[in-house]
Amino acid sequence: MLHGVLSTKKGKMITAGMGLLVIILGVYAFTNYSKSHNFEEQAVMAENYLKAGSYEQAIKAYEKALKMTKSDQESLTIGLANAYIGINEYEKALEVLRSCYTKTSGLKLINKIEEVSSEKADYEYDRSISCAKIYFKNKEYDKAIAEYQKAKQIKGKKSAAYHGIAEAYIEMSEFDLARKEVLDGRTITQDVTLEQILVVIDARILKEQYNTLVKQAAEYISQENYKDGIAKYLEAIDLMPKETQAYSELSQTYITQKEYDKVITLLKKVTEHIQDENLQSLLDQATDNQKLEKEKQQLLSKLYNALDSRSISEVTKLMKSPLYKDNIAADAPLQYVPFRDNISNKICMIIYDSSNIFLGEVNSNKRVGKGIFFIVEPDSTKEGYYYYDGEWNNNVPDGEGKTVEEDQLTDKDGADYTNTLVTEGNFSNAEEDGRMMKYFYRDSKETGRLSYSAVMGVPILFTSDKNRISPNPQETSYVIGIIMRDGVEGEYFSVEPKTVWGVKTFLDID
Repeated sequence: MLHGVLSTKKGKMITAGMGLLVIILGVYAFTNYSKSHNFEEQAVMAENYLKAGSYEQAIKAYEKALKMTKSDQESLTIGLANAYIGINEYEKALEVLRSCYTKTSGLKLINKIEEVSSEKADYEYDRSISCAKIYFKNKEYDKAIAEYQKAKQIKGKKSAAYHGIAEAYIEMSEFDLARKEVLDGRTITQDVTLEQILVVIDARILKEQYNTLVKQAAEYISQENYKDGIAKYLEAIDLMPKETQAYSELSQTYITQKEYDKVITLLKKVTEHIQDENLQSLLDQATDNQKLEKEKQQLLSKLYNALDSRSISEVTKLMKSPLYKDNIAADAPLQYVPFRDNISNKICMIIYDSSNIFLGEVNSNKRVGKGIFFIVEPDSTKEGYYYYDGEWNNNVPDGEGKTVEEDQLTDKDGADYTNTLVTEGNFSNAEEDGRMMKYFYRDSKETGRLSYSAVMGVPILFTSDKNRISPNPQETSYVIGIIMRDGVEGEYFSVEPKTVWGVKTFLDID
C-alpha cells in the first residue's frame, strides 16, 4: 500500500521532501559538529599557550574562542584574565572580568575579581617599594619618598614604606620628619621594629651635633683662637666619647703648641678602649716629642750655663751637636730663659741660627748692657769660633769689651795647631775706638801682644817718638805698633791701607 502511495505524484513529492529534509538535517548536524570541534581546538590551544607562558598568544586564542561560542563564557574569560595577569596587565584583566560579570553575574567571576584585585595591589606595592629602593640607592631621596608614599596608599598597614621614608629623611638630615614618620607608622602598623629607627635617628642627631662642634673648633683653631677651639673639641668629646675625630684634631692642636703632656693625658686612657691607629700614632708622636723636648731643654740649659760661665769649649761642643743643629737651631730664631731665672731681669739667650747665639741683657728686643755674642764655625769638621764679650747699646757692641777669634790651622810641616787672637779695648758702634790691645796665642800659649790706638775702627799710625797722628790714605802698608814678647820689643806690626777693625758681622763695611 505504501509503495502504491509513493508511486503516485503526491507520493513522489513527499519522498522528495523527506530526502531534502534529511539532507538539511545532515548539513546542520555537520556544521554544528564542525563549529564545536573548532571551538574546542581553540580553547585547548588558548589553555596550552597560557600554561606555556606565551601570554600574548594565549590572549589572542582566548579572544578568538570567546567569539566562537556563547557558552562557557566565564571559564574563557577567567583564562583570558590569567593571560593578562601574565603580562602584568591587571587593569585589563579586571576589565574583561567585570564585563563578563555584568552579563552572567557568575560567582566564579566575583571570586576572580577579588583575587585579581588583591594580586594587583601586591604587584603595584612591590613595584613601588622596588623603585623606591633603587632611588634610595642612587641617593635620589625625594623620588624614593614619593614611591614609598605610593606604597603606603596601596597597603597602609605595611611597615616597609614607613621604614623607607624615615631612612630617606635621615639621609637628608630631616630628623624631625623622620621621627614623625616612625611614630605615625608605629601607630598604624603596630610594628615594634620601627622603634629601632628612633635609636638611629637619635644617634644621627647626636652625630650632627658632634660634627658641628668639631667644625666650629677647627674654625677657631684656624683663626688662632685656641682657647675657644680647644673648648669646642672638649665639648664634642663629652658628647660622643667613642668618636675619634675630636681626639685626633685636639691632639694635633696640642702637638702644634708643643703641649705634649696634654696629648699624653688625653690619649693614654682613650687608646686603652678605642683601637685606632691614628690616635695611637699621635700618642707615640707626643711621647717621642716630649722626650725630645726634655732633651732640648736640658741642652739649652747647659748651653746657657756654659755661655754664662764663659766655658767656650763646652759652648762649641754643644753648638756642634746634632741635637742642637737639627732640633734647636732648626726652630731659630728663638729665645730661652731658664725657669730658675726671673724673666723680669731681662737676661736671656737668643739663638739666631746654627752658628750665631747671644747671651745677655735684652730690652724691647734689643741687646743692651752686658752680653756675649758667639759665632761657631759652621763646618762641623773644624773647631773655629769667634765671639764678642762686653758692653752693648742699641743692639750693637758699644763700650768696653773684647773679641776672641780661634782657628784650627796647619803649619808648613803639616802639624795642626790652634791660633787664637784676643782684642781688648773700647768699641764704638762695633768699631775699635781708643786704646786697644791684641794678644796672640798658639795652642793657648801667648806668643806676643800689641798695643795700638784706633779711631772709628781705623788703626792709628805709629811713630818712633810715640806721637800719634790721624792716618792719611796710604799707598803701602803702615806701622801701628810694636809686638812685645815676654816684655821685650819685637818686630813692627803693619796693616794694609783702608783697614777697619771692630766686631765682625756688625761692621758696616762695603
